Amino acid sequence: MDTLLAKDYIDYLDSLRPLVVKCTTVGINIRYEVINDTSFDIQDKRPTIKQPLGTGSATYNNPSNRILKIIDYEHFLNQQPDNVIQALALKKCDFIVYHLDGNECFILNELSLSSSSKNKINDARQQLHNALFNLSNTPAIKSFMDNFVKKLCIFSNKSKTIETPEGIADAFDLIKKHLPEPVLHGFQPIEKLDFKFIETAIIDI
Repeated sequence: MDTLLAKDYIDYLDSLRPLVVKCTTVGINIRYEVINDTSFDIQDKRPTIKQPLGTGSATYNNPSNRILKIIDYEHFLNQQPDNVIQALALKKCDFIVYHLDGNECFILNELSLSSSSKNKINDARQQLHNALFNLSNTPAIKSFMDNFVKKLCIFSNKSKTIETPEGIADAFDLIKKHLPEPVLHGFQPIEKLDFKFIETAIIDI
């Protein structure tokens, strides 16, 4: 996926506005981490994507220890000139997450630490749709995403940081008690692209 972003996606973006400054291609850094932990958190704008359980905006529950690749999509786009981002009206969801050892799940994940998800969900929905729309319009990336059984746009918001006990299982149980159940939002523009839009801070893999 990182190779597709660096070449095919950049070519697609350049084709949209041929008269504006071209996208940067030299020295592009695709920031990612490969993780197979049973439970972990993620957070944007930190030195590492993976965070201790209970300290990030989204908790991933991965009991089968699937190998996940998490790409920092926002960091990737931030390497492009501002006038390119503005001309193409690009919105930046935070992460792309998918299985490396199978085809079960492909996720676009937008994160927040807002005191209320209602204040952020409209922006998150637009960010996720914009990212999905442009990725889906890149034929090689569309073909890659189509291989996955479960395709999700997920908005993850935690209103407060939860203290993490020493036991990993205890920490996950504590998080589940403090966070609401997943909410499936019907949002036709995302559904037309064969994805589901879900609001949840606990993501079961």
